[in-house]
Amino acid sequence: MLSLIFSVLFLSGAIRASSHPHPLDPLTAAELAAVGTAVRASPLIPARPLTFHYVGLDEPDKADVISQLTSLPRRALVIARAGGQSHELRVDVTNVSSPAVLWHAVHHGAGFPRFTTADEVAAAALPYKYPPFVESVRRRGLDVKDVGCGVIDMGWYGGGQSEEARWGSARVAKMQCFVASGTANFYARPLEGVVLVVDIERMAVVGYRDRVVQPVPKAEGTEYRADKVGPPFTGPAAAPGVVVQPEGSGFHIDGHVVR
Repeated sequence: MLSLIFSVLFLSGAIRASSHPHPLDPLTAAELAAVGTAVRASPLIPARPLTFHYVGLDEPDKADVISQLTSLPRRALVIARAGGQSHELRVDVTNVSSPAVLWHAVHHGAGFPRFTTADEVAAAALPYKYPPFVESVRRRGLDVKDVGCGVIDMGWYGGGQSEEARWGSARVAKMQCFVASGTANFYARPLEGVVLVVDIERMAVVGYRDRVVQPVPKAEGTEYRADKVGPPFTGPAAAPGVVVQPEGSGFHIDGHVVR
């Protein structure tokens, strides 16, 4: 019932927003679909596969919003990845039945788009197929099924003198691993000394280091959930509070606009 109420509220807000659109309203589902159609059909990015890393409203200038509240075009900013390149596009979705790519550029500087969920899931599966990692886990007396790895950071390693310089401008990420069994707080049980470097574009391990074998912290004492921990972290419940507004609410919500 609660989810149904939220769904009704969301839909009613979306209907109000679409009937009286504000230039800063987020992109609608129809506009997002139109963006995807326009970008995939554009000859500016012929390479495949094409991955969307960011799609959001291309916000108009403040002065234009103030002076032309209801007549501004609707445009989207897109960051996509294809053919080993990062693409930036601006797409006009004022008419969702005929969206158009207005501007396109390839990003050549440092930095890469944010990870996608697909990137993270695919990278997390790589360590289990990498024999040096499996051996490192075995040497620590652990079962590889109890260890989980995740993408922690992304970096550009070109121009330096360290061994990481060999990756040049590749889209790489470091991974750290944890013993995930025995506790919900697996961050408290790191696999010390082990670092993997993954080429996200090739989806392959390109760097590996096991520099030291340290004991893995025990699972006991790592619990943090309030309904699971005991004294001294559990105590009497806080007294309930009451908010009173005798003259009513001090704000009004109309679609995505808050006054």
